[in-house]
Amino acid sequence: MADYSISSANLSAIESNLGVLARNINVIAQNVDVVSGQVQAVDSKVDFVTNEVNALAEEFRAFVNESRRIAALADAKQTVVMLEQELAKEFGHYDTIRKHTVGILQATDVSVVRKETISTATEELMLSAPRYWLAPALIALSAWISDNKELAEKALKEAMRRDDEKTSLLFCLISRRAGRLDGSLLWLERYFGMQDPAKMESRVIVVLDAFASGLFGADAKGICASKIKGWLDELSARAGFIETQKQQWSTAICGKKVFINDTSFPYLKDNSSTWPELKEVLSWAETHENIYQYFNAIFNTPINNSVSVESKIDEILDNLVTNYDNEELPLRKELRRNHLIIEENGVLDRAMSRFNAEENAYQQYGNFSQHLTDAALSPEKTGALIATQKLAISLSKDWITDAYEDLTVKSRASIPVEIDVKVSNWIGKTRDGSNEAELQAALNTYVDNLKEEALAKIKWFSSKVVIAIIIGLIVGVIGIATVIVPILAAAGVAVFIFMERKKAKKTKELTSNQMEEFRNSAQVTLKATLAEVVDFRRLYAVKDADYTKVIDFLNKLSPEQYVLIIDSQKTRQIL
Repeated sequence: MADYSISSANLSAIESNLGVLARNINVIAQNVDVVSGQVQAVDSKVDFVTNEVNALAEEFRAFVNESRRIAALADAKQTVVMLEQELAKEFGHYDTIRKHTVGILQATDVSVVRKETISTATEELMLSAPRYWLAPALIALSAWISDNKELAEKALKEAMRRDDEKTSLLFCLISRRAGRLDGSLLWLERYFGMQDPAKMESRVIVVLDAFASGLFGADAKGICASKIKGWLDELSARAGFIETQKQQWSTAICGKKVFINDTSFPYLKDNSSTWPELKEVLSWAETHENIYQYFNAIFNTPINNSVSVESKIDEILDNLVTNYDNEELPLRKELRRNHLIIEENGVLDRAMSRFNAEENAYQQYGNFSQHLTDAALSPEKTGALIATQKLAISLSKDWITDAYEDLTVKSRASIPVEIDVKVSNWIGKTRDGSNEAELQAALNTYVDNLKEEALAKIKWFSSKVVIAIIIGLIVGVIGIATVIVPILAAAGVAVFIFMERKKAKKTKELTSNQMEEFRNSAQVTLKATLAEVVDFRRLYAVKDADYTKVIDFLNKLSPEQYVLIIDSQKTRQIL
């Protein structure tokens, strides 16, 4: 076998290749370090990214809601202008006729307008409104003032043909204003004779105004009181009537519900999946005081008993003649809806909640109880006086109480017994925050486990070390003919392993510090969230106790307290 010798040139080539190989090992090691660091960074930032995505989603939803609010507000303002223009164009002459009604009576009181002027004005109004019931009624009134019986009867028949009920009510009030009580009662009985308690138009509010204000004489007491009682008894005997009234009042009461701001309990909002339920029940508890103040303000509003009969009747007449006629209702209804959107600054949910509670006030027909509800809740829409609003609420108090109690029972039944508390991916439960020590221990255990898992993943003996050993062996085998090459290869691998162990140790220390920082932050979040749980339970208990104030207030109401008569003794009328 031939002998081979390795020249110095060959050794130089081997050493050069070893240098390249060493550099490549370094590059590989660096790349592995980079990849390992990136994996660790991804692991540590997963929760952060998740939280950021959730926060971004919340911000996006808030942005969308704000955009919708601004658009709804702008649209409502534009619609209001258009509707007002349309109403002025289509029904402006109705308003002109309405304004003349009480004006004619007041002018006659002081004799400052000639009868001929009144006749001329009313005849011109008649020509401008060929379908409106009030136009011939004004002709009849003018003829009555001028003592023109024949014209008065003709005009009266025409007014009754156009709208018998409103005409009867109008002349009932005019007769009462003139002190002709017998004539007033005849007109009132005629009006009552046309009524079906299950299908009444909203003009019945005018009768309630006059009754509550005590404007009908002693003979009328039996007429009005017995009719109102009869209507309610007849309706109450119908199947499902009580349930319907409770539902109507439930809708109305819910329209006054208080909305809770998410910023009231920021930790619960961010760290409890139970927050939506908590927010809902607290919203209802806050509503008790709102409802109490609403009723309290109504019944503490004074009624001026010194006002003359004429002034009271003029106010009621205004309500009768200014109540919108059927042709106007669709436009008036839409106008009110847009006004509510503007009042609520574009928040459609709140605006529609209020509108739904008021909507029945715009209906052409409804049962008598519904008109009581409208007078109680929406006097500005029905034209009801404050005296009528008090009477209507008193007559409806049983339905109000039942609806209110049902809503409260339902809300109380939905109070979460246990409240979730979430910190990162750890979830605990508490009732009132009293198990704070237990939850802190559980959270510590969770962090300990996370820390143990994170540290267990950090190992110095990794794929990089294996590659380094393999490369060292290869280099050692290739350079076996020399003494220096295997030694250098072994030394290089040893140094690399030493550096990897040192790096692993440093990474463990860093990870351990990060986990301890997370532990401290998590404990602070847990403690703050539990503090808000305690605050929530305390606030809820205080606010929910206001329910008793509302019930006590309603139970003390009695209809007979809110029916007046006008006489020297200022006595109360018993219903």
